[in-house]
Parts: sequence; structure tokens; C-alpha cells
Amino acid sequence: MTQLNNYKTIIKQLKKLNRINIGIEIKIRDIRNSTSCDVGKWIKSIKDINKFCKLNDNQLIISSGAELNYETISGKTFDALLGICDIDPNTYWTDLEKWIDIKSGVYFGTS
Repeated sequence: MTQLNNYKTIIKQLKKLNRINIGIEIKIRDIRNSTSCDVGKWIKSIKDINKFCKLNDNQLIISSGAELNYETISGKTFDALLGICDIDPNTYWTDLEKWIDIKSGVYFGTS
């Protein structure tokens, strides 16, 4: 699965650059037609990326990656996926909201 290799490469590059407070997006759309083995590797990658983000003050962003209506994902399904990845949904959404507020302040000149 090429996406897994991309995530690993990105993490290696970020470690070298020592970047903080950036968002790393993972799209669920990337695994829609994958085998169960690839989905397991994808979940492991999410756990690794989440750990990296927590240690380096970055934000994991998991999105549906939907381009069509039928590719959208319900909130309950999303929370269940977070649970499978050992991520507390309440903490995830709170952290993401804080990160978005910080970033919107940077882009719109408010603090």
C-alpha cells in the first residue's frame, strides 16, 4: 500500500525538520478498497502518527476524504474508528478544535 509508505516518509521528514504545530491529515478514502491486512497496517500507521503528533506538538487530522456524498462518514462511525485506533474521541475533537482556532487566528490575524 503506497499510502503507508508515504506516511512513513512524511514522519521521517518531519523528524528531520523538527516542525511543530502542523496538521498531518489522513484520509479514510485511501483505504476504502483495501484488504483487511492493509487496513490493519493503516490503523497501526494512525497509532504511530498520533504518537508522533502528541510527542512533537502536532495535530493528527483524520478526514473522510470524501469527494462524493456516498463517501461521507457518520459521526458515530468516525468516533468508533478513533476508538479502534486507541484515540479518545472527546480528546481528539477538543484538541482538533483548539488547533483549528490557533490556525484560524494565524490566517485571519486574530489572537
